[in-house]
Amino acid sequence: MDGADGHSLPVMPQAAAAAPLLQVRDLSVSFAGEAGIMPAVRGASFDVPAGGCLGIVGESGSGKSVSSLAIMGLLPPQTARITSGSILFQGRDLLAMSASQVRSLRGSAISMIFQEPMSSLNPAFTIGDQIMEAIQAHERVSRREARDRAIGLLRQVRIPAPERRFSDYPHKLSGGMRQRVMIAIALACEPKLLIADEPTTALDVTVQAQIVELLRDIQQERGTSIMLISHNIGLIAGLADEIVVMYAGGVVERGATARVIGHPEHPYTVGLLGAVPRAEPGDHPLVGIDGAVPDLRHLPPGCVFEPRCPFSAAPCRQDEPALRSLLPGHLAACHMAPLDAVP
Repeated sequence: MDGADGHSLPVMPQAAAAAPLLQVRDLSVSFAGEAGIMPAVRGASFDVPAGGCLGIVGESGSGKSVSSLAIMGLLPPQTARITSGSILFQGRDLLAMSASQVRSLRGSAISMIFQEPMSSLNPAFTIGDQIMEAIQAHERVSRREARDRAIGLLRQVRIPAPERRFSDYPHKLSGGMRQRVMIAIALACEPKLLIADEPTTALDVTVQAQIVELLRDIQQERGTSIMLISHNIGLIAGLADEIVVMYAGGVVERGATARVIGHPEHPYTVGLLGAVPRAEPGDHPLVGIDGAVPDLRHLPPGCVFEPRCPFSAAPCRQDEPALRSLLPGHLAACHMAPLDAVP
């Protein structure tokens, strides 16, 4: 391009897209038991964008929580085995690190909110002491400074009267308040990645919405990347930039939230959306998914969703479909996709 004086202007290089904070590639996890080997995660791949939110959705037994425990290095060593894959956090493979190196990242760079706060919080200690413990485990600060920071965290997660609540024991708090304490503990050392595993389990709809709003504010104010795990695709859609749908240990659909919600390309995703209650007026009956998740030790031949699939055809019973691109950034593992072409 020429400038006003006729000389060529330098071409400015385009800014490269930011690398994902977390990259999971071909992750497979198996559990050994008396009944045999169970493949809990089968070749899962996904990214958590820097400063963004990835939602992972699926029924119980789909591999969501096992994937998160693999990232955190919290799989039970007696029974669990990672059989393939890599987990890159800021370009470093967590699976190649020593146990002490992973421990140094856990809680400081990567934190997790577990789904049942009453079993995660220690009933013998006040919530303030438990937040302080999380701070002092990773940082050399005085008890007074840790206390001030703990009260600030309680205030940030919108617990009223934080100075007074600091001395409360977990049993004195409601379920929603206990979950906020768990979020405060997870945020204690300002992690770059926050994994929220079913953070709204057993909470009423109003409190669920408050927790999602809180996570959204944390993401925007701190620039924290979030990996949100839930069985509720409607809840996921309210926060996530991208959605990964898992079924029977594998990823069956992946893409931008608006695209996956507006144009689902896997029958399982269609089923999950059909089971979400709608707020708009009118008759919108919930539609369940027939059947049940298969026994992971005895998966059916072909597509693992075929026994429950309303679009099933002969190829589905013979070959397991690969995750393939239908549009840029939108992938689905379905022989029949795109579904709008199915008669």
